Amino acid sequence: MLNNLKQKDIFWLAPTVVLLIGILPMPIGYYTLSRVVVCGCSAYFAYNFYKKKNIPNIWIFGFFTFLYNPILPVYLYEKSIWMVVNIITIIVFYLNKKKV
Repeated sequence: MLNNLKQKDIFWLAPTVVLLIGILPMPIGYYTLSRVVVCGCSAYFAYNFYKKKNIPNIWIFGFFTFLYNPILPVYLYEKSIWMVVNIITIIVFYLNKKKV
């Protein structure tokens, strides 16, 4: 399986892995790291969709870039809300992995 991975696959695998691990109780530093990873990967997806002129996906991944940005973090205050948002984010990344 690892032999079939392409370099661009890291941009959907990395956020998926960090968000899945984030479901577990982790120190606050881990969540900051996860924001950096998801924000960066979301920006990568948004840029690639911009080059392809795929407007709906530009907005979706632009929103994820904003939501997970580590500089001006968005606080939802409840871990249960973040878990739902993270699962939705994982699904969206997975569904768009071949489109980038």
